[in-house]
Amino acid sequence: MKDLPSLDETLERLRATEARYSEAERIAQTRVAIEANERFATDRRRVDRYLGELGKKDLFLPMYGLGHSPQGLPMALPPYLIELMEASARILFAVTRERLRKSGPALLLDRTRKGWLTEELADRLHKYYLTHEPDAGFDVLVYGRHAQRGMTFDEFKRSGDWLHVKILEAQAVDTYYGWVREYLRASRAAGLTEGHQFTWSTDESGRPLSDNELEDQVAATLVYGFEDEPDKIMFLEIDPEKQATYQNLVFMTETMCRKHPERSPLILDPRHTELRQGRLYCTLPGKEREIKKVISRLVDYDIGVFVKEREAEGNTAAVEHLRQIFATPHLFADLSKHLCGFYLIDKSSLTEMSLLGDVSTAAKTELITAAHLERYRKEPGLLKRLAIKPLHGMSAKGVVVSPTLQQLEKALAAEPMLAQESIWATPIMPNIIPELQDADVQAGICSEARLVLQAGSPAVAHQPHRARVIAALSRSHFQSRDPERKVKNDPKGRGWYSNVGAIMAVRQELGITEKDDGGVGMAPIYCLKNEA
Repeated sequence: MKDLPSLDETLERLRATEARYSEAERIAQTRVAIEANERFATDRRRVDRYLGELGKKDLFLPMYGLGHSPQGLPMALPPYLIELMEASARILFAVTRERLRKSGPALLLDRTRKGWLTEELADRLHKYYLTHEPDAGFDVLVYGRHAQRGMTFDEFKRSGDWLHVKILEAQAVDTYYGWVREYLRASRAAGLTEGHQFTWSTDESGRPLSDNELEDQVAATLVYGFEDEPDKIMFLEIDPEKQATYQNLVFMTETMCRKHPERSPLILDPRHTELRQGRLYCTLPGKEREIKKVISRLVDYDIGVFVKEREAEGNTAAVEHLRQIFATPHLFADLSKHLCGFYLIDKSSLTEMSLLGDVSTAAKTELITAAHLERYRKEPGLLKRLAIKPLHGMSAKGVVVSPTLQQLEKALAAEPMLAQESIWATPIMPNIIPELQDADVQAGICSEARLVLQAGSPAVAHQPHRARVIAALSRSHFQSRDPERKVKNDPKGRGWYSNVGAIMAVRQELGITEKDDGGVGMAPIYCLKNEA
């Protein structure tokens, strides 16, 4: 087995990737990508075909009580940008391994919720994470190197600028592959076929996998060890039917049981399970069976709500039951699917990357300490250049751009927070929501991209230890030309740099009275083969 790369090796790879592309090459690739985006966004026939294909699967989620169409379309990015994102992800993994080597299993015990990890399991997980790269979602902001805040798509297209990325956050997450599969199928049906590369996972020779080959690989990693018993595998989620990602999990189970359609994996709330003599069983009528493999879908925010609600009910047994599931070793033969992965890689990992100094894609990120707070009290103007976000949990529930001192103090009273330099995205696709008449919104679609890496697995013989990039997804944003402008009456006090959902929440302020569309908020990213 070849060892996973050291931190120095991953840094060298990033430098080599950056050196491989001159500024002229980056400009040329950027031009090809944004022209492709414009062709698709302005081709109503193709747009309607894409939306129609997703509509057949009811793949639209209403946001803020709004309609059922997506805010995202398939988006082209320059191939060099995907390479930079992946090289940065390898640094993140290496930083994590370095920290684990120095700290030992105690790091996992300290980072995970107290009492939710046994010493025995912490030791197993420690050994595993030193030799295997876990699942990770890697969010970046795409921006023009010389672009001004609020620049329109047409202005950027004429500027001859080139694109770069800054890391916003990273954490161990679900792969979203159920949705990814549908996005790919809809994109192909809309005409993005020959020459359009959506996948970066490769075979032994380095050839990118086809869509079907990628699906086979993802399914094999999820069912590994239980290929003939997919119905003994469980996705663990709290109130799964109420989660926005429930539909994705349904699609995932369909992928996992193609050879045995009558034996679908389960998607269960912990209240529908029971431990008997160290074995876990499903208790739902008609689905009673032993569960032999658990894939955790929980994040810290979900657990916090669950614990608080159960303790308020006096139902401490339910909390203990969930703890016991994660303390039962045989349920996690695939350790990358344990709860601990969420705490292993989180937004704090970026603080270490930004301290390396020569990682151009790492936005300066710091854990806010008492010293930071004192400095902000003396110089509140420093907050104008920051975005704050929770260390754990979901950024969408806690990001504030250019916060006031009062907002910062209130956030810190609830949970640890990070301070990150404020960066603005650049429009890389024309505005596709003409109903929005606000001048700033008309600036066009900006992009936050998510690189999705699936953990190393014995199911992939030529790459059993290394995580693979299975998809890149875009999430559209709008922003103001005016850096001081705020979304009016937003109870969270967020700045205008925000996803379209936040703006839709104050649609009345924008003069929009109809029930306009907001959607699932993600779409597939591709690059054009043989691009300039």
